[in-house]
Amino acid sequence: AKRSGEISEDYSSAVLAPFCQTTVDQIGSALQFFFSSSHYASVDQILLCGGGAAIEGLEQGVSESLGVPAAVVNPFEYMGSANRVNRRSLLRDGALLSIACGLALRSLD
Repeated sequence: AKRSGEISEDYSSAVLAPFCQTTVDQIGSALQFFFSSSHYASVDQILLCGGGAAIEGLEQGVSESLGVPAAVVNPFEYMGSANRVNRRSLLRDGALLSIACGLALRSLD
């Protein structure tokens, strides 16, 4: 529904904004747990992947709220592909496919 635009008019304010804020809060909590249970006191960057990573404004919200640069992962950005692969679709859905890509690369060893 998000991709096709078939969502209600109040979707952004009623659903998306609270979801993004909750996601930012959860990332912040995970970072605090990480800092408290390791010898690290900071991170250089937060990499977002999965379906939620493509949500407009999430990357910027994470960066601004947590004071750490954030970026959406796309494992296919610099990777070649066969001619029969729809490159545009692959790049559009890269964040969604990051775990599958990692698992596939693991089997190459």
